[in-house]
Amino acid sequence: MSDFKALLFDVGGSVFNWKDAVAPLIRQKAEKYSAAVDVEAFAMKWRVGMFVVLARLHRNEIPHCNMDDMLAIALDDLLAETPALTLDEVDKADLLQGWHQMDVWQEFPEALERLKSKFTVGILSVLSLAILVDSNKYAGVAWDAVISCEFLSKYKQQPESYLEGAALLGLKPSQICFVAVHPSDLLAAKGTGMHTAFVTPKKDSEPEFMGAPAHNLDDFDFNADDYTDLCDKLGC
Repeated sequence: MSDFKALLFDVGGSVFNWKDAVAPLIRQKAEKYSAAVDVEAFAMKWRVGMFVVLARLHRNEIPHCNMDDMLAIALDDLLAETPALTLDEVDKADLLQGWHQMDVWQEFPEALERLKSKFTVGILSVLSLAILVDSNKYAGVAWDAVISCEFLSKYKQQPESYLEGAALLGLKPSQICFVAVHPSDLLAAKGTGMHTAFVTPKKDSEPEFMGAPAHNLDDFDFNADDYTDLCDKLGC
């Protein structure tokens, strides 16, 4: 059924439940300072802002940096637009730590072990290596490979990132299936020759940040309701 040897996963939003890690910390700070802040909106604006900073990096408007740096820049930008909430450096560090303590979706640990029984399974992410290592330990999951774009020449969704990720595994793009909940990420991977697997997002918290066109199910090789369903579809 499959003619690929490895799976590479997007994890921010696809596997890690970033919102439930970050939103409670924002709520704590808002309550601490009696600030009238829409916590859910603030969290989403922060995540969107992260990709705005990443787009600036793509345009060479800022020096190469990792996602911890980009999140810090995005947080400062957001706080400048949110006069109701004033945070000191300790407060901001507390919020940034939330990205290092993300859990995974409930069915994922078992699904990961099933997938690893058949494929090499790794991460290809814009998140920093520190975020990936810390959150994987926090969630108690272990991958065959962890690739952060901070060590590649380009970040996703530039084609170089997928090609270099494949090369690090000693594989051709055609020998890899890229897995994500973001259609634009999948379409970019598909453009380099990778197979693709779309997994339905868990929550209405994953807007398409990169402005990709609407997709249909025929765009991807596999379409799964969740990670258990993906295992079934891949024969694991």
